[in-house]
Amino acid sequence: MNDLAAAVMHDVKNQLAELALRLKKRGDARAEMEIAMNASRRLTEMLLLGREESNQLWVSADTVNPADFLEVLAAEYAELFPDIEIKLDVARAPECVFFDDALVRLALGNALHNACRYAHEKVTLAAFQQNDLLFLEVRDDGTGFPDSVLSSGGQLPASVTGTGTGLGLYLAQKIAALHKLGDRHGYISLYNGVQGGIFRIVLP
Repeated sequence: MNDLAAAVMHDVKNQLAELALRLKKRGDARAEMEIAMNASRRLTEMLLLGREESNQLWVSADTVNPADFLEVLAAEYAELFPDIEIKLDVARAPECVFFDDALVRLALGNALHNACRYAHEKVTLAAFQQNDLLFLEVRDDGTGFPDSVLSSGGQLPASVTGTGTGLGLYLAQKIAALHKLGDRHGYISLYNGVQGGIFRIVLP
């Protein structure tokens, strides 16, 4: 992706985000706001893909409180999906960790958006620490992931929705892997629970 194309995409992305904000303030255009936000997120993904292909995608880690991080994310999507209950499971979350807030927010936000679309009634956001690894999860009570997605391992093409590009999962895997500590790298995993799908991002 050349610099001009990236600049144009970035400008359009920002305009779509501004449109979504104005629709939010109106309060009577939830469906239109979702379309604008989704389009803005897709452009962000394309920009990140361009950076990844040119080896210019890197982590800018900072101190993050996982419980606060998930609370903000839940509040954002609760407005988009008022019929879905978004719960938090953060009793075992550590007080402080280090990761790239913006990149992980994009990866987890994409998973949360898909979960809300296919959940029957509720979605749970969870954070916990195990073996010095941070686990962030999105769990829904829908029908679960199709086999094609479960076997993809975050590689293209694999679309959760069946109509998407699979870019969200691909970038989530790349974003997780960019988080390194010693010889350990982050990763994502997808699996089906007793009811619904579970998206997990694990960071060292």
